[in-house]
Amino acid sequence: MRSIQQMAQALASVLHLKEHQEYEQALREIGRALREFGEGDETPDHRRTLQDWLTLCRKHPESAGGVMLAVADVLREQGEIFALQDRTADALCARQLATGIFIEAMLTEECFVSGDLVSKVEQLVEQCSVSSQPLELLCRLVAYFEVRGDFARAEDVLFEWLEAGDANAASEGRTFYERLAAMSDDTLAQGGLTRTEVDQGARDWENALRRHV
Repeated sequence: MRSIQQMAQALASVLHLKEHQEYEQALREIGRALREFGEGDETPDHRRTLQDWLTLCRKHPESAGGVMLAVADVLREQGEIFALQDRTADALCARQLATGIFIEAMLTEECFVSGDLVSKVEQLVEQCSVSSQPLELLCRLVAYFEVRGDFARAEDVLFEWLEAGDANAASEGRTFYERLAAMSDDTLAQGGLTRTEVDQGARDWENALRRHV
């Protein structure tokens, strides 16, 4: 709870500084908060990998979900400030990290999934769509869209994941189509796919796998 409170306090300070266009001071406040959370490691906070951040968050097992959401909120705001400064690459990196942490919390930590949280993730996904995504985010996006019942978007990201060269995508794709095949036509339609599209998608997947052998 202490880590969550510290992040909440930092975020409040950052939002105040951002409102007054004190962007550099806001970034220093973010950096201070994230360095303290990272136990003093001097690695630039937006240059850590997603797995680095998840490992740090899970050092607080009793409140990992809440810690993930708090850290992701701070990284999301960092991305917003970088964008205001036209630091496009840094903004994208921070936003991708925030997206991955939010999704991981939603999928694995049994945190409360509010409409506000979903809106944040959807906005981040849109902001990150301007560039190719790292493998560790692509695999989570597939799971996120499937859980949300948006099968068409999950399928699109699934093929992107395979094209990115992750060997884990092969088996995940097959089980994805097996799950879709077991669903009713109505459920598939609600997720943006028809039975015919699912069958064709499964064939396309096998063809894609052969090309990547």
